[in-house]
Amino acid sequence: MSILIRPAARNDALHVAAIVDIAGHGIDLDSWIRDSGQDHAVLEAARRAASADANSPYHFSKSWLVEVDGTIAGGLVGELLANNQDNAAEISPALMPLVTLETRLIGYWSILAIATYPEFRGKGLATRLLAHAGKLASSAGAKGLCLTVEDSNFAAISVYQRLGFVAADKLPWIAYGGRSGPIEWVMMKRDF
Repeated sequence: MSILIRPAARNDALHVAAIVDIAGHGIDLDSWIRDSGQDHAVLEAARRAASADANSPYHFSKSWLVEVDGTIAGGLVGELLANNQDNAAEISPALMPLVTLETRLIGYWSILAIATYPEFRGKGLATRLLAHAGKLASSAGAKGLCLTVEDSNFAAISVYQRLGFVAADKLPWIAYGGRSGPIEWVMMKRDF
């Protein structure tokens, strides 16, 4: 099995959007629907979100894809957290806790989304992606890595803990899109 982690390109925008959607359990879907316009092209809105605005948190330039034998199997999106302008008016209530948690770890390299397609799970790809994120964070001079996860995602939390991440902060989970289940968002970090 040949495994390659590479930077995403503009043509990979739909894969980046899919990774964001899988990792976020559809949390960005409302904004994609809102941005789809009169033609209701939700996938086009998702593609635009990942390719048009370089300031978008999920822009392809902040994304890396993992390929298995030449097939895209998943990826990650991340960046160094810095003091940014307040975009609160543009953020949905469900996303506000995530953004708030990120403002508390300025100087960390944040994994905004990490996911693999279901048929590629159980092959250690998430661990490889996290190791790659560590290299990116280190070269960016970050204090460490951080990511946010739903408290009910026990499988992911177990992987993160095994790799040295600890809970750093929590905020209430706000329901969206008819989903229910989690109680809190958990910000996890691993210092360098």
